[in-house]
Amino acid sequence: MADLRNIIRELAKPDGETVALVCTVDAVDEKARTIDCTPLNEGAPLLGVNLQANQGADYGFWLYPEVGSFVIVGFVADGAAGVVLSTEKIKQAEVVIGDNSAVMDADGCRIKTANMSADINPDDIIFNGGKLNGLVKIDDLTKRLNIIEKDINQLKALFSAGVCAPQDGGKAFISSCSSWAGATLTETVRSDYENDKIKQ
Repeated sequence: MADLRNIIRELAKPDGETVALVCTVDAVDEKARTIDCTPLNEGAPLLGVNLQANQGADYGFWLYPEVGSFVIVGFVADGAAGVVLSTEKIKQAEVVIGDNSAVMDADGCRIKTANMSADINPDDIIFNGGKLNGLVKIDDLTKRLNIIEKDINQLKALFSAGVCAPQDGGKAFISSCSSWAGATLTETVRSDYENDKIKQ
């Protein structure tokens, strides 16, 4: 811990000149989280410029700039490596905090936690891999259930109001039920109540 304090004191010394350069991005190494860039002042190209303060960490926040875009690279004049302080165009942004991560790029946004995930893309939203298929459209499902409930209630009403004439073999009752029996329900299909743009 004392070594870290000494390093911070050395970096904070007033004689350590801080320099910032505007550069254009030549290459991006997403695995190493570094870029190669060329300063606008026509200085020597900068190779392996860090996209985050601690390249050894597997957590944090970093932006991947687009090749050809402008970045501001900051570094201490005495130091060897620089770090990207700001970028003009972002190809991808990534945040990792513990078991949680979020990635945003032109394809959408992917969020993952220890137990859940969400993938938001231009065509749909998928929760937890989408194995349960589309999200239920509650209004459409309610309408469909109401049709079935009304049909059952109509049948109950016919049975409770049914008049049995003596020795007609149930002919009067069957006649009163014929209108109900002739009106068949259409079978429910998934598209009646499924929102396939949101999968869970």
